[in-house]
Amino acid sequence: MSTILEFQNVSKHYRVRQQDVAALHDIDLTVEAGEIFGIIGQSGAGKSTLIRLVNLLERPNAGRILVDGQDVTQLDELGLRTLRRGVGMIFQHFNLLSSRTVAQNVAFPLRIAGLWSEDEIRSRVAALLDRVGLSEHASKYPAQLSGGQKQRVGIARALATQPRILLCDEATSALDPQTTQSVLRLLDEINQELNLTIVLITHEMNVIRTLCDRVAVLDEGRVVESGEVVDVFLHPGHPVSRRFVFESEDVDEELLQTAFEHVDGRLIRLTFRGDTTYEPLLGRVMREHELDFSILSGRIDRIKNTPYGQLLLGLNGEHISEALDHFRHAGLTVEELR
Repeated sequence: MSTILEFQNVSKHYRVRQQDVAALHDIDLTVEAGEIFGIIGQSGAGKSTLIRLVNLLERPNAGRILVDGQDVTQLDELGLRTLRRGVGMIFQHFNLLSSRTVAQNVAFPLRIAGLWSEDEIRSRVAALLDRVGLSEHASKYPAQLSGGQKQRVGIARALATQPRILLCDEATSALDPQTTQSVLRLLDEINQELNLTIVLITHEMNVIRTLCDRVAVLDEGRVVESGEVVDVFLHPGHPVSRRFVFESEDVDEELLQTAFEHVDGRLIRLTFRGDTTYEPLLGRVMREHELDFSILSGRIDRIKNTPYGQLLLGLNGEHISEALDHFRHAGLTVEELR
């Protein structure tokens, strides 16, 4: 894949009461063409500021932002209009025009651009509404729609000018869980069908786990961890990342550290990834090395398209080291907790 978006040492501050308040500090990130890149952080971490820099709704105070290798901070007015046609955006609260119908909302950016005929606009709008499953709602107004339907209108509108990048600003946080999943499936389908690069910000780890290929964790305006979602989720290295993961799994980290103090023997965490998740490896290794074991906690699930499993084990026996080497040789990650 090629790089489509790059932040180089980007910083942003705001002037508040005659003082500079920093929102972002020295951000370095790259987004590859065709991937879904997630940015996660708590409220106030700088997520919305970061995503609004891409199409220069906000301007950085330092650093460079490259889209297809071009520094967008150097664009003139014409270049900026061209950039924004190539960068669609969907919003947390939909931002639909209440006085316009669904079809008119989707057509709005096409008419503003002034590059398409009315026949082309009608054809494009009809195709987009069909793609998001809203053809029969074309003549309705936003007030007549559910939250999920409004967001689908927002997605169709963002795709109207055939952008290469789609920015999603907390696009599912105003939706119920079932509607959230349907919107995430739609975004995943659009990404695959159009090879559309999606940059998504959220405070929900489950959204990242379900949809994204890579993720950056933001805290107080800084990137504290980044990488493949499966790696960050299974082995979070920063306290903020761990908090997001444990909250999404409904795990109390402090309780986890103390709950098994009474368990005899070695305390081991095994991480299975990919096809090994479904292999009967645990029982085979335990029998071969004559070990007693207890499963203290565990989870088996998927991160996007990757199956995974994690087991916390108590082990007793003479050949634990050999068993752990066996697991490592089979491709598992072994963490010796005690």
